[in-house]
Amino acid sequence: GWVKEVSGCDTVHKRYITTSLLQALKSYEPFCDLMAISLVSSRPSACHALAKYTSNHIGSIDLSFCFQNAKAIIDRAPVEYVQTMEIHGSLFEPTCTSITICCVFTGFYVDHSEPLEVLAAYQSGGQWVLGDLDGHEFLVILPVQEPTSPMASPS
Repeated sequence: GWVKEVSGCDTVHKRYITTSLLQALKSYEPFCDLMAISLVSSRPSACHALAKYTSNHIGSIDLSFCFQNAKAIIDRAPVEYVQTMEIHGSLFEPTCTSITICCVFTGFYVDHSEPLEVLAAYQSGGQWVLGDLDGHEFLVILPVQEPTSPMASPS
């Protein structure tokens, strides 16, 4: 599954609004059979909220699943710009010399001033494994570890 858009202000990331919304989705039928959940975002707090969806912390996610499955998951994405984005970073490019680890270039140009401030806070606390933005957006693809059961439909 893809989280297509998570918007909001990174300066309010400690209010856990995105985390709460994503957690609420777990119990709805379309989300019950997910094998993986994915996000492309320049916002570190959105990436962290997605990690929490899979009961992980953004500073300790295992990137091997992303590495092994990124191409297949991206190719099947229901969003055209995701299917055509370019994967970047040392996770995918052994000869990469930039500071990116797990990023994509979507062709959308966004002001990264605010996300970079939040990213610096994650990095200074040693809580970040995705590298730097370097003009890109972060790519997060995680296995959904806990099976869920659908919510009963209201009668």
